[in-house]
Amino acid sequence: MITGLDLLFLEVNNLEESLTFYSDVLGFEIESNNSEAEPPMASVRSGSLRITLVQQVETMLKRGRGVHFVLGVRDVDMFYLALSEQNAPISEPRDEGWGGRFVTLQDPDGYRLFFVAWEHEELATKDRTAITETE
Repeated sequence: MITGLDLLFLEVNNLEESLTFYSDVLGFEIESNNSEAEPPMASVRSGSLRITLVQQVETMLKRGRGVHFVLGVRDVDMFYLALSEQNAPISEPRDEGWGGRFVTLQDPDGYRLFFVAWEHEELATKDRTAITETE
């Protein structure tokens, strides 16, 4: 039985550029940074979500294809304003009819990040359950 998402493991082209994006732009806390390891890697955390970034230049020329991350935020409009003040290339908040208001942007490697505030927590739980049941 799947209990939840524990860790995202992302291959990146430039570890320092990705660390700057996730910590300075999105506000993740840097838990570890071992740029001398082979391969270089670091971990960042926001709430219960942990992301391990691993520099793997030779494995892919184009990253982020077909991968979208949906991350919850309390207030999409406030999140949008905060990132806009940093000149982050973020989309304007939108409501799409699937139960959430969201904004989106890409990280330095092209991974698409959606930040959503669900209209009702009940919908969020239902959507998470539906995703888990289909896997």
